[in-house]
Amino acid sequence: MTQDVLTRPKVRAFGDDPMTVRSAFAQFPSGVAVLAAEICKEKHALVASSFMVGVSLEPCLVAVAVQKSSETWELIKDANRLGVSIFGKGQGDLTRKLASKDRAARFEQVAIEVDREGAVFIEDAALWLECSIHKVSDAGDHWMVLLEVGKLGVGENEPLIWHGAKFRELVSAQSFDVK
Repeated sequence: MTQDVLTRPKVRAFGDDPMTVRSAFAQFPSGVAVLAAEICKEKHALVASSFMVGVSLEPCLVAVAVQKSSETWELIKDANRLGVSIFGKGQGDLTRKLASKDRAARFEQVAIEVDREGAVFIEDAALWLECSIHKVSDAGDHWMVLLEVGKLGVGENEPLIWHGAKFRELVSAQSFDVK
């Protein structure tokens, strides 16, 4: 059996440079989620690309990593229910709007639905989840938040993809015959 020798190592130390890590992690495509709630008649939204579905089926759990410095997390973490909308194709600009520093303008002219529990859902999303917080764990400069899904809905829009620090859309693979 022959063994290939690497002429250049595939991995190397990254030191304490968070931008190197961020750039590397940008190579992993993810969806874009917004966690939103209405509290005392005021709507709040937190946009995250570090969202993961399928953590557990019983109970039904999803996860999100939230920066500890997030002011919005402090506002929504005690909400009775959170609405999670997985953004769909064509919603990149909406993502930027809901993540903007101008909190007062975040929901201006944004089509939403608010349920009885205060969960806020964005129209035309690819997926909607009504969640409650199951567990919050310390994860370095983030909180790892497990959310228990109580209700869900699947939209008709394809998901928006975040990859390489850009919004991207799915493209159907060309079918071909294998002979």
